[in-house]
Parts: sequence; C-alpha cells; structure tokens
Amino acid sequence: MSWKQSILLLALQTLLWVDAAAAQSFVSDATSNLPIANEVNIGGGGWAQIYNQAELAAFAIDVVVALALATLIALHPVRRAARSKTIDFILPRLFAFYALIGMVVGFLVDQHGYIIGFVVFGIGALLRFRSNLDDPVDTVEMILVTVLGLCVGLDLPVMAILIGAVSWVLIWVSGRRLPIELRLQADSMERLEHALDRVHQIARQEQWKEGYLHRSHSKNSARLILLLHASIGEEGVETALQKGLDGEGLIWKVGN
Repeated sequence: MSWKQSILLLALQTLLWVDAAAAQSFVSDATSNLPIANEVNIGGGGWAQIYNQAELAAFAIDVVVALALATLIALHPVRRAARSKTIDFILPRLFAFYALIGMVVGFLVDQHGYIIGFVVFGIGALLRFRSNLDDPVDTVEMILVTVLGLCVGLDLPVMAILIGAVSWVLIWVSGRRLPIELRLQADSMERLEHALDRVHQIARQEQWKEGYLHRSHSKNSARLILLLHASIGEEGVETALQKGLDGEGLIWKVGN
C-alpha cells in the first residue's frame, strides 16, 4: 500500500469515527430531553407511604375537588327539574362514583406510572363484557373494589385504605334513600285525587320523600316516585300502602 493510499484510508476512518460520534451525541441529546416514563417503578413503598405527607395531602385535595365538581353537575338545577324516572335519582350517586374512580386512576398514573391506566381500563373492559350485573350501582362498586385490590397488589396499602374509606362514606351518604316508583289507576279523576291524598298522608307518616308526580287525566292514572330509606324496600312500601289504600277501589303497582 502506497503512502497516498494509507493517508486516504486514515482520513476515511477518521471521518467515519467523527460521524459515529456525532450521531451518538445527537441521539443522547434527543433522548435526554424526552420525559422519562415512570411505568417501571409502579410500587408504592408499602406502609412507608404514610410518611409521604405531600402525596396524601394531594390525594385528599383531589378527592374533594373531584366530588365537588361531580356534585355540581349531578345536582344542576336543570337536571333536578327534569327528573322523572327512578334512574334520574340514582345518577347523582353514579356521577360521584365515576368521578372518584377517574380521579383515583389519574392520581395513580401521575404518581406511580401510566401503565396502571392500561391495567385499570383493561379490567374495566373485562367487567363490562364479562359481568351480568343489571344494577349500574353494583357495576360501579365492583370497579371500585377492583381498584382497591389493584392498589394492594401494587404495594399501595395506604392508598387502598384511603380510597376504601372515601368509598364507604360515599356509599353511606348516597345510598340512604332509595327511589321507588308507584303507579295508580282509578275509574275517575276524583277517586284518583282522593287516593293521592291518602298516599301523601302515608308518605308523611312513614317519613317518605316525594320526588316526582305525574297525572294522566286521559287514563285516570298517576305515577309517583317516592324516596325512602333503603332498608324499607318495595315490600315495606306495599305493606304500608295496603293498609292505607284498602277499600279505595284502585289498581296500584310498586316498582323501581
């Protein structure tokens, strides 16, 4: 190999080395500016999390804000004025539950990795298509307990206890009254109005709250939604109405 060829080969090797170094530097600079995904460290540190006062305070504030916003939407005057079915009286409870679930998922993703979001939504899809629960409240509560189990499995027992406590209070507050639908039909509007007066008296005696009333003059019928303690149930309403409406000559039905 001549000296010219040697110099040319050396220059080519130097050029290739410089290009490789520049490319490595470019990749390093580009990746250093990207946010580091925290999906690897999804563990919560177990019971030591109770000493993380900043995270616990942020969680408490997020719970209050999420439930407050959901309440504002659920109890909007327009929505309250349009309530005419039993599900309309259950929706505020569902709004609060779903707001809590959304807040918890977002909080866990922000604090412990976005892979948790995929896990939660995958579980939600499984529950949606593999469960036979007809009651939407049962469905949302099942999602809640699944999130609790997820937190325990991710070594987040403090978060699980806090979410469980908030859920327990929410279930107790929102589930105290159960909407029951009462349908009445008589042979005349005079008899129907008399029966409705008796129902109003029974509701006051039993401490039931009347949520909605609709009269149909063409059919001599009425539909009334009663809000009562969940422990009473349909059987308790039927028992009270049988005593109070006996001999009224009515056709009535209780349902939800």
